Amino acid sequence: MQISKFSISRPISTIMLFLAFGFLGLFAFTQLGIDLLPNIYLPHLIVQTNYQNATPEEVEKLITEPLESTIGTVSGVKKITSASKEGVSVISIDFVWGTDMDMAVLAMREKLDNVSFILPRGSGRPTIVRADPSAEPIVSLVLAYKDRTHNQDLSTKYEEQSGRNLSSSKFIDHSSPEYEIKRLIDLKEAARVVFKRRMEQIDGVAQAVITGGLEREILIEVDPAKLEMYNLTFEQIAQSLKSSNINLPAGSIMKGLFRYSLRTFGEYTHTDQIGGTIIKYQNNKSYVKLSDIAKVKENFKERDGLTRLNGSETVGLLIYKEPESNTVSISSRVKDVVKNLKEEYPEFDLILVSDNSNFIQDAITNVKQEVIYGGLLATIALFFFLGNLRNIFAIAVTIPASLVITILLMYLFKINFNIISLGGIAVGVGMLLDNSIIVIENIIRYKEQGLKLRDAAIKGASEVSMPVVAATLTTIVVFLPLIFIRGITGELFRDQSLAITFSLTASILAALTLIPLIVSRDKIIKIDRKKYSGSYIRVNKPAKGKILVIMFWIGLPFVLLFKSIFLFFVKSYLTVGDLFTKYFGRYFIVVDKWMERLIKYYEKLLLLALDNKPKVILLTFVLIILTVLAVIDIKKEFIPESAQDQFIVELKFPEGTSLKGNAGIVSKVEQAALNLSGVVNIVSNIGRVNEFDFMNKEQFSLNKTNLIIKLKSYKYYYETLDNLRKLFTNLAGIDYSFKQVKTAYTQIISATDYNLEIKIKNKNINSAYNKAAILIDKVSNAEINGIKEIMIGVEKGLPGYDVKIDREKCIAFGVSISDVSAKLVNVVKGNEATFFSDFDKKIGVRVKSKEENREDILRVLNQYVNSGNKMVPLKNLVSINLTDTYSEIWHEDQSRTLFVYASVEGESIDKVVNEINKIIAGLPKTQKEIITAGGVNEEIQASFSSLYVALAISVMLMYMILASEFESFLFPFIIIFSVPLGLIGGIILLYILGDSLNIISLMGLIILVGIADNDAVVKVEFILRKREEGLSVREAIIQAGHDRFRPIIMNSLTVLFGLIPMIIGIGAGTQLRISLAVAIAGGLVSATVLTLIIIPVMYSYLEKYSNKKYDR
Repeated sequence: MQISKFSISRPISTIMLFLAFGFLGLFAFTQLGIDLLPNIYLPHLIVQTNYQNATPEEVEKLITEPLESTIGTVSGVKKITSASKEGVSVISIDFVWGTDMDMAVLAMREKLDNVSFILPRGSGRPTIVRADPSAEPIVSLVLAYKDRTHNQDLSTKYEEQSGRNLSSSKFIDHSSPEYEIKRLIDLKEAARVVFKRRMEQIDGVAQAVITGGLEREILIEVDPAKLEMYNLTFEQIAQSLKSSNINLPAGSIMKGLFRYSLRTFGEYTHTDQIGGTIIKYQNNKSYVKLSDIAKVKENFKERDGLTRLNGSETVGLLIYKEPESNTVSISSRVKDVVKNLKEEYPEFDLILVSDNSNFIQDAITNVKQEVIYGGLLATIALFFFLGNLRNIFAIAVTIPASLVITILLMYLFKINFNIISLGGIAVGVGMLLDNSIIVIENIIRYKEQGLKLRDAAIKGASEVSMPVVAATLTTIVVFLPLIFIRGITGELFRDQSLAITFSLTASILAALTLIPLIVSRDKIIKIDRKKYSGSYIRVNKPAKGKILVIMFWIGLPFVLLFKSIFLFFVKSYLTVGDLFTKYFGRYFIVVDKWMERLIKYYEKLLLLALDNKPKVILLTFVLIILTVLAVIDIKKEFIPESAQDQFIVELKFPEGTSLKGNAGIVSKVEQAALNLSGVVNIVSNIGRVNEFDFMNKEQFSLNKTNLIIKLKSYKYYYETLDNLRKLFTNLAGIDYSFKQVKTAYTQIISATDYNLEIKIKNKNINSAYNKAAILIDKVSNAEINGIKEIMIGVEKGLPGYDVKIDREKCIAFGVSISDVSAKLVNVVKGNEATFFSDFDKKIGVRVKSKEENREDILRVLNQYVNSGNKMVPLKNLVSINLTDTYSEIWHEDQSRTLFVYASVEGESIDKVVNEINKIIAGLPKTQKEIITAGGVNEEIQASFSSLYVALAISVMLMYMILASEFESFLFPFIIIFSVPLGLIGGIILLYILGDSLNIISLMGLIILVGIADNDAVVKVEFILRKREEGLSVREAIIQAGHDRFRPIIMNSLTVLFGLIPMIIGIGAGTQLRISLAVAIAGGLVSATVLTLIIIPVMYSYLEKYSNKKYDR
């Protein structure tokens, strides 16, 4: 090929070209971002609509159902899921992949605005939110006061606290000491005023969410007896407070040429003024003040959740990043700001609890190390065969040359560093050497035949150029369908496919230019003593023209410096090479003899196979059948589980458990967990803490707790899980489940943390709930292997009272319906009458009945409602009914749906789903009731289907390229037969090691398809060449086997050695790459061994059907 001849004829041009690639690649390396995953754009929208104080049933009927009908008419909508909760409707919309989401948002906005008149008064405008798979907090912080007593940071104190009694694990309520209440109020206020704002000023931070703590509130506790005595109502108190706390603009007045604005200031300036508010003037000109009928207290708002760190109640700060922002760089900025804040506010301790960037950096570092170590091991593998340092250097130099070109192309295509793209590079490191090995081995063969080094380089490189290009193209075309596949699989593996494609393309360029250039130089550069005097060049023909002379003398020192450095390294390289060859020469002779002996054994085996062709073919088909059986039986999952240095424990207590009861039990769990050796700290989110995750199907309520357990290392992951399972079995009445900390992977797969879900579609939610309970009971009794936890996704809320107002009695007593409802709200919940301004903070002023009057429903109903000049007890106007209510109602595709979730471990989800379907088939169902089991297995089937299609297209494209190269329809078929030979080893090794078939390992098998045929391409091409030289079929096969055995073994070993660091899998996130490497390694071994035997047998069978005719 002319490109090889050009590189030998124009060495300086070739070197300058690759130096340019090197400098540009290094620049691109510094500019590429780092993240765990590629930027994935989900075709997903969320529509949220607020409707305050409405029940889930009202939200469903008045908000959710009308909006669902409208949303269903938007083009491209694939699936609609909704949750109607108290005061809010949340609708999740999935679009088909490939939808232009910018246009979808505009179309959605237009449709929603057109139906806004249907929505009830008081409801908010529907808000559209774009979904981001990485919309989880990247950094979690905890804010606390410094421990002044011991003069140490709480972060240090907490680490030392493991194994001690948690004396601080007490619940803070209204009866707690004032200093404890003030501590949590001040912490939350400091978090709001200072720390939250500073975090949100960081470039790339979307928002900082505060969890836990207490929020200041002014509580006015009204005495019902005095209210009755003065014939007052709650509404009168609220109205008086509102009208006594007001600032108003009063316009402006003109005085001369100036205009003066007029403002009135009547707001409370101190809380003591609230008690002096006049509520009513008496006939005797006296008046009733608020302090006469109520107590004014500074307290805190009623809360539904709290945050604790290692048992001590504190305030949390969750940092969310903007879409497409770099996690590692944002986390670094957050740490810098945390450091500065600690110096500015020494009384506070800002503790870093979790940081997703650590896992990302560890994972990226591990992949980078795998790239480096893989390249070194692949180079060492060459040492066993080549025995010449110069040739090893020539091949090894193609690795960095190819990598810098790959990085440059990644920069141009806007691909960042992530475990997917770097995984592709790590896999490709061993493959980078394949082309170079073939080229250099052929050059050496011609040199041994007596050709001059330059001629051997040109002829050897040109001869194998077409097979090398064809073999590489057959590998590259495997990835082309993956680039264009729509869906999760295509989004995940686009970066990996492009990275491998770039690296293989670069390897062709390096193999056909750098290898001939380096090998062809007897000495890297000839030093002409006539033109050199030491390190200086004699100028024989001075440049003409002043400008040229000036440029020459300016550039001369740089040229001399570069050349001197270059010559120094060349001389060092040649000296080391000579010493290396001298001292290891005996070893190289042993390796050569061993290789020759191995070739002889191979030739005997090949002759035996040619003499027993039917048996060889039969054995091959038996292996293929065994592989198919292994595929049927192997465990299947979407993504392999990977041990992390933190995980989540979700606890669920009996329905009706209060926040205080929840916190009390959790303190015992915290104490026991902190005594475990691998646990560093525990963040407990008790009750409703973070409402930002509003589309989570597992609702957080007062009887639920979320424990985030941080470990010393991921090595303690499984040990800690086992210890905690033993702990929970001894605690009765607690339902528990273990979950991994949410990542972009889990966000992409599902909104739920469970990998199996059962859907019950039924208009009657009570019937659906009862059916779910029966189903869970039957599944538990069946003891299906693999199911660890199973639960109903929508739980019944707290036991409640339905208060039905009697219209007839209200008319008889002259009381309105609204008066009765307002009285109940004011007594129990209270009414936020006005606000007290404290700088930029608006503090609510809540009016409600005394606490002892709202502890029991009978006391509540003994309260009076004002009817003109007389008071009527509430119990005379209403009737009550004890009920169980549902806190949320879910829809899927506009039908009421109840979800049952299960966690499956150690078993194929397909098998578990089949067992559950048998139980579902035995359940009695109404005609309109539909029960289905699915979940992650649906994603598995969809992903596998797309990968199977991609595999079929890849094989077809491979056949087309090979048919074009060989100008034959038959010979490409022989080469394509190497594909199942590779799949045999990959699948069987996964099966033997107990690994699963997942999208990662399946991606490895697809990569294997591109690798497996490389040896077959070169082998068949050489057989055809020998046939053209006049050899018989048998002789051509034996001769090609002899000539190509060494490079085939070298190619396979370099790829295998390059995969060793990935297979060992030390560090974070390695499980994702182990599946990939195991599939490739197993397939490569089987493809190499079987290709050496079966491909020649297939050729000997099928050559007679070829349209090419040979003499013998």
